[in-house]
Amino acid sequence: MLLVGEYSFFEKILVIFVTIMGISFIVSMFIVMPSPGEIARGFIPSIPQVPGGKLLVAAFVGTTMAAPTFVVRSLLMKEKGWGINNTREQSRDALTSAILMFIISGSIMVTATGALFHEGKVIHKVLDMVYTLEPLVGRYAVAIFIVGAMSAGLSSVFPILMVAPLLIADYKKGELDTKSGQFKVLTAIAALIGLTVPVSGANPIIAQIVTQVSAVFVLPFVIGAIIILINNKKEMGVHKAGLMLNIGLVSALIFACFIAYTGVIALRQFF
Repeated sequence: MLLVGEYSFFEKILVIFVTIMGISFIVSMFIVMPSPGEIARGFIPSIPQVPGGKLLVAAFVGTTMAAPTFVVRSLLMKEKGWGINNTREQSRDALTSAILMFIISGSIMVTATGALFHEGKVIHKVLDMVYTLEPLVGRYAVAIFIVGAMSAGLSSVFPILMVAPLLIADYKKGELDTKSGQFKVLTAIAALIGLTVPVSGANPIIAQIVTQVSAVFVLPFVIGAIIILINNKKEMGVHKAGLMLNIGLVSALIFACFIAYTGVIALRQFF
């Protein structure tokens, strides 16, 4: 698909996978729903004081607040044909994306709490989810959960493979060219790198957590660079960032630094 498709095609594929993922996890959530009080307590920001708690928090941030997303978003907006006159559409698109991410991520955590945490179950391998969930919720519910998990993986494959070509294309030309030899070579290399975990026999869950945690160390630098760039009057002119945008970005930078520090501590404890 990456060899023959265009961005509009990738976008349609991602919409399908993300929709399936969202519906699957939301249905699973209602099947194993914890008490409303427990869900409410989950909205209080905290780091679980359990083994691996810091590592998982850093991994959550690494996968949902991914630095490459900020960098390549402008290129994707340009590919959609949006310009300076589409600021309102861009803002609405970003808000919708954030809300959907919140709902899907929340449903996944609620499902894990109701089906796994309450039973004291620990997942060491991917198939452990099947063996653990089936006695609790039945085969039908397990099938829904696994479809959601597979859709989550497939929806992540496309953007992950495209990150490097997108960044390089943005740096060189400021345009996305999915037909170029460079795009095809880089996505092929990324796919081969992705095979190293199963080929080497490493635990995919541990590998995923570690790679997600590593992403949080880049995040403060990316946010810092964005702050410097959008406050550069020579480059931005009348579009220089205002007070509210700077407050939001500085808040994000402080949060990113805190999570990066948490990730360092977590990795030291883990290894």
